[in-house]
Amino acid sequence: MQITREALETFFEDTREFTREHDAKFDIDQECRWSFYFADRDERRLTDLGSHLESEGYEPIGFLEADADDDDPDVMFLRVDMVETHTVDSLAKRNAEFYELASEYGILQYEGMDVGEVDGLF
Repeated sequence: MQITREALETFFEDTREFTREHDAKFDIDQECRWSFYFADRDERRLTDLGSHLESEGYEPIGFLEADADDDDPDVMFLRVDMVETHTVDSLAKRNAEFYELASEYGILQYEGMDVGEVDGLF
């Protein structure tokens, strides 16, 4: 299932509310650290994708294992980060590019993104 524009609008709204209520050290409408996640059972495919994304300026953070209660415990996740500014539209475009890239590399799924402060590694 792909992330819809409506879901991104809600994500931006919820993040703005969260940062106000918790005095967070980032503003989703400014430059932030964006993390993007890809899921697959094959570490080699994820490594190849990570190398490609690194050549495009992304910072590979590493692999995350699936939780024991996940539907598929054999799946692992690649996380790559980029410090940049996004809007709902630019993030929708980035997500579309990542769905296409996941397909091109034979990756099971582009899982989505998270956002945080530029210097933080959440």
